[in-house]
Amino acid sequence: MLFVTFLMAAVREALKVCETLEAILKRTFGPSGIDVLLNSASGEILITNNGALILRSLSLETQIGRTIVDKVVSHCSITGDGSTSFILLLTALLRSINTHIDVRATIRVDEISPTLRESYLSLSKGFFKLESQLEEVIGPVFDKISINVDVKDDNISLTRPSITRLIFTALDGSFPGSIVNQLAELLSELVTRICNSSKSLNDSLLQIIDGFSQICIEVPGIPVSSSQITHGIVIPREFATELEKITSPAYKFVILNCSFDYSGPVASSTVQIWDQISLDANLQWKRNQLQKLISRFHKINVRLILSSENISDLALHFCRQHNIAVVNMIPPEFTQYISKSSGIIPIEHLDCDSLDDHFIGTGIFCGVQKVGQKKFVHLEVKLSSPDFIPHSLFLCSPMQGICKQYCIALHNALKCVKMCFSKDGKKLCFLPGSGATEFALSFNLKSLAAKMGDSNLLPAINLLSDALQAIPATLHQNSFSMQNQKDNFVYCLNEMERSLKNDDQLLGISSNSGKPVDPYKLSIFEPLFGKHLLLRSVLQCLSQLLRIDKFVSAKTAI
Repeated sequence: MLFVTFLMAAVREALKVCETLEAILKRTFGPSGIDVLLNSASGEILITNNGALILRSLSLETQIGRTIVDKVVSHCSITGDGSTSFILLLTALLRSINTHIDVRATIRVDEISPTLRESYLSLSKGFFKLESQLEEVIGPVFDKISINVDVKDDNISLTRPSITRLIFTALDGSFPGSIVNQLAELLSELVTRICNSSKSLNDSLLQIIDGFSQICIEVPGIPVSSSQITHGIVIPREFATELEKITSPAYKFVILNCSFDYSGPVASSTVQIWDQISLDANLQWKRNQLQKLISRFHKINVRLILSSENISDLALHFCRQHNIAVVNMIPPEFTQYISKSSGIIPIEHLDCDSLDDHFIGTGIFCGVQKVGQKKFVHLEVKLSSPDFIPHSLFLCSPMQGICKQYCIALHNALKCVKMCFSKDGKKLCFLPGSGATEFALSFNLKSLAAKMGDSNLLPAINLLSDALQAIPATLHQNSFSMQNQKDNFVYCLNEMERSLKNDDQLLGISSNSGKPVDPYKLSIFEPLFGKHLLLRSVLQCLSQLLRIDKFVSAKTAI
């Protein structure tokens, strides 16, 4: 079936979808935002104000709707934040475009004039050009209002207060204030413990983000105040042998990604055994090979075996005889994390004659770590790099669902920290929060538009300038402060403009009172490059939507 519609219908559909998404997410925006209850088809219930999580849970039927949500979720997977801001800005821009072109909602496809079509295409070109020149347009504004923190010093504790404030801003509103304080302190402490120096902070942060599911161990059933950070690697398994602690210094360990039972060389042929004598001989031979292998481990001082496979009772019996501790059924991502931290290669096929130093790691400590009623294997190893010192975070909460939300929020907060780093990794670059950055951009874009001579770029700049005010306006609306004339947003906007013009002081909107506040004094900061990527992603999405001319439903997969 071929279904064709035109540009006008595509823009209408995009605006309709965005307004629906805006209605769902708008009240969740900012520290004073409220939550949304999600009820899945399986009956699972989740209460959250995480915009990306809410959008992923929606089942949208339209192609444009799915496209918009995919772009928002993709943006958030990189930056860790900005899903609601994305929808607010995109909706404001589409709404302004319809107002700018003065399109009647009831217009029919056969009434679309060439002039109207050209107006949309001209705007598409203008937003595409604005996106390509975004650095030149917003760069001077960001340079003026940003705060840069030097991270060249070896003492990483000097940068910890800035990281803590950014994490607090990223988490604020997601959970109660006392919980946010605890989580922000925990995460900033985790980062500063893992990173050996400020010089390696950027690279180490990327490793923390990639391996966060192995670093953050969820422990439901106990209060969040019981959360703790421990040195080394924690494996969510218990020992398979009675030996639960290795005290000898510089013991050896290996990682197995294969079955422990000796199966001989890999071959395509199959051997059939018909009599009991041959079967017994074969089993005895395999037993001898297994005993020989474990004796080989003992001879080279291997005291710990970490296996991603299940280990048979016979193999465990031989390990007990040789005083070798065993942890089996370890998730593959944990064996990869241990391998990367220690610099050894996991054993993929057992062969007694090929166990060289590349497969054997050196351990410092191994024992049982107990948190609440749960036991874990606690491992400290000789590291492959001094820049990344493994630590583990036991993240506690009364319920499993809340614990998962804490973990997702902390992971996203780490991505926000990552988006603060300059390209050379030597500076942390922050922008003022509370809608102050959007207001500063809106104010400066209006001044730029007055000097603009480009007919395509001028409308795009004017529309973006108006749309940016949606961020402080929503913060003001969600503060629930509409008691008198001086609390309305128009008054606040005039006050912010007067302060910037006369006093050169940039103000934002308080999420509690809805009144103008100084985000610098309150230490409310957001990542500079996260904001830059947000604007670029919104403009890219918008220019693509304005270029859609036809919908084609294909019979087969593309």
